[in-house]
Amino acid sequence: MKKLLILLMGLLMMSAVMAKDYSQYHNPEALVSPEKAKEIMENNKNVVVLDVRKTTEFLIGHIPGAVDIWRTDISADDSEYPFGGMRASAEKMKNVLGNYGVDSDTHILIYDAKADYDAARLWWILDMYGHKKISLIDGGIDGWEEAGLPLEMGFAKKKDKKVYSFNKKPDYSKLAQLKDVKKAIKSKDIIVIDTRAEDEHLGTTTKKGAFRPGRIPSKTFIPWESAVNDKGDKTFRSIEELKNIYVKQGVTSDSTIIAYCQSGVRSAHTTFVLTQLLGYKKVKNYDGSWIEWSYNKDLPADKG
Repeated sequence: MKKLLILLMGLLMMSAVMAKDYSQYHNPEALVSPEKAKEIMENNKNVVVLDVRKTTEFLIGHIPGAVDIWRTDISADDSEYPFGGMRASAEKMKNVLGNYGVDSDTHILIYDAKADYDAARLWWILDMYGHKKISLIDGGIDGWEEAGLPLEMGFAKKKDKKVYSFNKKPDYSKLAQLKDVKKAIKSKDIIVIDTRAEDEHLGTTTKKGAFRPGRIPSKTFIPWESAVNDKGDKTFRSIEELKNIYVKQGVTSDSTIIAYCQSGVRSAHTTFVLTQLLGYKKVKNYDGSWIEWSYNKDLPADKG
């Protein structure tokens, strides 16, 4: 019996050592463990959990009490641009959030099934327009399941609609536009990071929505998923691992950075990592990304 107790104590101590320390990150409130998310849901009456997946995925298993939201809900309407993938306006987001029962004091927890890159896109939009209380659930639904927490099935329970207004004025400091990227590729002082997959970077494939293959002329290629543990729960890597990944590529805390991908989704994930986890100050996400750049035929593109 004594040996069993010693063994159990050892296992508990090992578990405590292995537990992830979220205080290591620059903004520990921006990323919460599944267990912490559950605690917030149980103790905060004004919390809304947003599941950024298609309804078909949501129906077969989601975090209890979550509501599903998808890219079309947080993207500009088709009539606004001659190409897809751009962020929704602040006015549209006000209506969307109000319909989901969110007010300016709501703590919004966000997750998805892709290591939080769709969740990070929504975080980026909400942060830009001025919502204060936003957290990603580390690992998304994979992290939740890995933690042994329950799921529920079926449609989301309807929330009471509210009239939403943002807490503060928009902050566009994390937004890069086409003119910014044109300037960046001519400057030695701005790093443009391609966060896409290698075949997109090399120009051997063209994803739906883009108008030609290739990349914005730049030498820095760091796929978004480099920041994620590639096995199991898809959680974010430790602060030391993240520093090593970016610093090795010359992306340091004093760098001026523009991240891009296909449509500003994966690069929003990189923007989250650099600003919220590592504390970098001069980081922008190129909203139009490769779709907008490739639409403009007069702009240069590299391959290979």
